Amino acid sequence: MSTPGTVYLVRHAETEWALSGKHTGRTDVPLTAHGEDEARDLAGLLSPVRFAHVLTSPRRRAMRTFELALPGLAAEVVTDLAE
Repeated sequence: MSTPGTVYLVRHAETEWALSGKHTGRTDVPLTAHGEDEARDLAGLLSPVRFAHVLTSPRRRAMRTFELALPGLAAEVVTDLAE
């Protein structure tokens, strides 16, 4: 499905702060139950893609979104990707 040079950018799923309109920024708030469902829904969309390399922010919300959206894959945690 993907071609060389294709970049997929996925933002973390829903958090309580995002739901209430707060900017999560440097906080490390977790996903809501609905956010976890959103991330699982991404798995169906992303499953046909063969990723050469996956990067994630060290924030819990980002890593959890990755774990649920791309189960079984490994990601490189990059601190520079943190807000």
